[in-house]
Amino acid sequence: MTETQEFLCSAEELEDFTTSVLRAVGTNETDASYMAGQIVGSELAGHESHGMRRLPEYVGRVREGHADPAASASIELDNGSLVRLNGNCGFGHTVLRDATELAVDRAKTRGISAVAVHNSEYAGRLSYFCEAAADAGMATLIFINDSGSGRAVAPPGGLEGRMSTNPIAAGIPRAQAPHLVLDIATSTVALGTLSEWRDRGEALPEGWVTPGGFLQPFGGHKGFGLALIAEALAGALTTAGTVSNDPAQELQGALIIAINIEQLRPLGDFANEVESFVKYINDTPVAEGADVIRVPGERSAENTEQRKVDGIRIKPFTWNAMEQVAEECNVPMPGHSRSTPS
Repeated sequence: MTETQEFLCSAEELEDFTTSVLRAVGTNETDASYMAGQIVGSELAGHESHGMRRLPEYVGRVREGHADPAASASIELDNGSLVRLNGNCGFGHTVLRDATELAVDRAKTRGISAVAVHNSEYAGRLSYFCEAAADAGMATLIFINDSGSGRAVAPPGGLEGRMSTNPIAAGIPRAQAPHLVLDIATSTVALGTLSEWRDRGEALPEGWVTPGGFLQPFGGHKGFGLALIAEALAGALTTAGTVSNDPAQELQGALIIAINIEQLRPLGDFANEVESFVKYINDTPVAEGADVIRVPGERSAENTEQRKVDGIRIKPFTWNAMEQVAEECNVPMPGHSRSTPS
């Protein structure tokens, strides 16, 4: 085998493997299966930086005593449409799943709700929560910070990292799949994407990092401004904590806002209007050699359908890390074939 060869697996094989690993470290069957679906779903969607390469990190967080794989979120403040949850250091995938479900449930009767979360582990891609809420007829806004840790992003012109990547996400129901979902870091790229490029040994694109190696905000002052908003809402409002000179535990804060569209206008009318203007945008004439116009959510959906047929390619450095986890957890590796990168 050469270092350029990749390992081709089916989504089902990877999900079974991931579920078994998570079960081995103490996650219950339901949560392990759900979390595995998210991790493998990231691979299917083409977001490998949030996929299988993250599994060893999650296991490591448990082994080091940071994450509690059996924990679930608990309500510590309840004002009806405003709720604060303690994630109790549980896996963020399931903590934010439960927080989103709670936000949706409260918005069904109250029209709008906000659920604040603190003490949560890393939650992966936020698009899953937006899509779930959109399926329920809700528009959502999500803000995330790292509770004052992960200071990997420098302000524009700054020489030191002062912020985390502070992602934001939004979800809007469409009449036809996929929903309109935006899920972005407020830095030039997500930290996982930066790590993915470095693991591959590829030169980083110009503008991603400062000369000192810190990420930069996307769009200069615009991304910087959004990062500050996320820090205030996900960190200060939730009590998760904000950046300072003081050391901070590596956890996430989150604010999830759900809006019940049906209480403002008929959901079908809204979704049809969104569908209409999306199609108008899709039909924009493009320059020679340019790709077709896609709105957020469409490329991931296309990738998912294609990779369900073709399989998922796992890079050697990720496969090697999976082998270490498999040995540690006494779980067999997924079936695979080998191929050169496409």
